[in-house]
Amino acid sequence: MRHNRSMISPQTISPLRSSRLLLLSSALILSLCGAARAQEEVRVKTLAAPDYFSGAAADTGIPGDLWKDAAPGLMRDILPKLAGTKPLSPAFANLARRVLLTGANAPDEVGDEVEMGAARGLALIALGEAKAANTILDRATGGPGSSGLSMATAEAALIAGDDDKACRTEEDLIVDRSATYWLRLRAFCQLKAGQTDAAQLTFQLVQQQTKDADYARLMGAALAGTPPGAANLKNGVNYALSRRLSLDVQSAAAVATASPALKPVVTPPQAPTTDIGHDLTAVEASDLAFLRQAKSAPAFVEAARASAASIAALARAGGPLQDPVLMARAAVAAGDVESAQAIRSRLTQDAIPGATATDLAILDALIGAASGKVDNQVLSALIDRGATAAKSPAQAAAVLLASLGGTMDADTRTQFAAFDLGRPAASAARVQLLEDAGSAKRKGEAALLALSIALDAGANGPAPADRARIARALNRAGLPVDARAVVVEGLLSLAYAK
Repeated sequence: MRHNRSMISPQTISPLRSSRLLLLSSALILSLCGAARAQEEVRVKTLAAPDYFSGAAADTGIPGDLWKDAAPGLMRDILPKLAGTKPLSPAFANLARRVLLTGANAPDEVGDEVEMGAARGLALIALGEAKAANTILDRATGGPGSSGLSMATAEAALIAGDDDKACRTEEDLIVDRSATYWLRLRAFCQLKAGQTDAAQLTFQLVQQQTKDADYARLMGAALAGTPPGAANLKNGVNYALSRRLSLDVQSAAAVATASPALKPVVTPPQAPTTDIGHDLTAVEASDLAFLRQAKSAPAFVEAARASAASIAALARAGGPLQDPVLMARAAVAAGDVESAQAIRSRLTQDAIPGATATDLAILDALIGAASGKVDNQVLSALIDRGATAAKSPAQAAAVLLASLGGTMDADTRTQFAAFDLGRPAASAARVQLLEDAGSAKRKGEAALLALSIALDAGANGPAPADRARIARALNRAGLPVDARAVVVEGLLSLAYAK
């Protein structure tokens, strides 16, 4: 029987409508709950603490798992020391730069700690990377409540020439405002803003706290118009004052005061120049004299870099050289392996000017390490040379080269086992942790442990015994570029070993 809609009673309609209303209400409630959850997730993500290590300042080639499984306590212990006064040798300073320039999330217990962000920034500044630190710290939060992070921000800005940013950082600071650093910066900023009376009062206050003859001389001259003397590059504030006074920051007197943080603003010393295209003999004589002035491996590296262009020209010319081994070593030190290989390829005669068979064996090891290729024949020849004398530098060279790999036959292993490089200086506990970190591929932890050993070793870097173990661990950890650099520096240092 067909029913007319008008015949359906209200009692029949009411339950249907109620059911539909209930379904619609349930759907609306679920939708609102979902939206609320989404908003909460957005809010949580927005308020999440930043990772002070995630920002990259350069493409270092180190992967984003740099800090995976790194021990937070080791990071807190070692990283701040990189901003201290202990020097690092060039290879280890470069390792520190590469690690700190890499953008990679730190462990949760470290990545969101503002003081660790400050430690990263201050270490980069101390390593001569103030511009990179300035870029990274632009994205950092929490500065006003942290004297350390604010100091890193202000110093990076001053060295980068952004005095306004440094002064804004000082104005925003809400802690430790009476500390010496901040009073010195405040006096400068007040002077810059034309508040001479306030700057004078602040200057007097800071002078009562502690004495700094260079700051006092520069600030006093800026306030009173007295002769300021030479520029000073000890820190960002003194550098800013020197610039404000229009002093020559490239003068010999100024350069002599430059801290590692300010070295990049100074034009590096250049080798005496001669017209490369006309008198190669004079060019070589000039370069040799310049290179031979170096009394340490770091000084030799600096001289080699300054002479890089003329050394490359001499290598291309292909003529006989007065001291080809020294020139080839300098080419490697300057990062020009191709020129070193070109010079070495022409050393085929029995008598090499100024070189012994051991010198050539070490040069071959140096070129091999720099190019990333450990030739078993080169390693074997080096071990043969080392076996001829107990104190031969070939022994240390062989141990260094072997840390990068290579295979030895039974007789070679027997010779190698007799080598004595002396007692290691590094802490046995740290070396063991370093080797464990290398085997476990904990890149960041291995790098920091290597740097902690290098800090104790001083400006010339660790001795060969410790250096070889460091290189081996870095190589295993997945930092082959740095492992090779550590070995190359060690091989170069053998010429200056006492």
